Amino acid sequence: MRTLGRLAVIGLVGGVAIVGTAYATGFDLAQWQHIGKARNVLVVDGEQIRIPVPDGPSERRAASLPVTTDGAHAFMFEESEQGPTRYDPCRMLEWTHNPEGMPEGAEQLVQDAVADVARNSGLAFEYVGQTDEVAGFDRPLFQERYGEGFAPIIVGWSTEEQTPDLAGSVTGLGGSSSVNGAFGEQRFLAAGVVVLDTEDVADLMESRRGTALATAVIMHELAHVIGLAHVEDPTELMNDENSMLITWGPGDRAGLAIAGSGPCQ
Repeated sequence: MRTLGRLAVIGLVGGVAIVGTAYATGFDLAQWQHIGKARNVLVVDGEQIRIPVPDGPSERRAASLPVTTDGAHAFMFEESEQGPTRYDPCRMLEWTHNPEGMPEGAEQLVQDAVADVARNSGLAFEYVGQTDEVAGFDRPLFQERYGEGFAPIIVGWSTEEQTPDLAGSVTGLGGSSSVNGAFGEQRFLAAGVVVLDTEDVADLMESRRGTALATAVIMHELAHVIGLAHVEDPTELMNDENSMLITWGPGDRAGLAIAGSGPCQ
């Protein structure tokens, strides 16, 4: 049985400090409920950046999914009093794609993988178009090209030479940053990254179950983006050695439902 290879995971937390401060200016009605609370900021390269206050009501963008299966699942970030660190389900998870280096025909696989993760997590994804940003794990959390707010989730393509972590049997990399919300101590995920190995994915697409296997790789990495970690159970797609699996196992489904059921800011 062919093995797809180890699917690595990277969490983007290095070099970012979190502090709290209060601002006397810039107040708007959306912050009314936070009167008297300290506004959190990120300290990036010595500069303080206020964490954006989410727009819109604190209502889920898609229905929460119940956990109906049982099996191995794990999370990349967990706080002792808050549980897994997850994306805010009351916000659209904006995502963008840099197709540079993409194998022919893979665009639909990316779209299908995003739709599958959305369907099985209860999180709402919104495609905001292509980007020329090179997908990588040193990306700034805030970028002028995307306007205000955290940078969207990015999906991009690379090679072993360009991204050494893709060397050997690694087919993809995925992860998100863990940051505080605008107020309080609750942490959320932001600015996720998926980097896919162009050559490996192209080889998969030419195999007997090519498109399904390649889509499963992208699904796996997107699951890392929304907070899932590797598990040892070889019957789960989140195992780091995927032996020809093309769909979620029961533990994967439980983990995805939990990942999509986090608190709103």
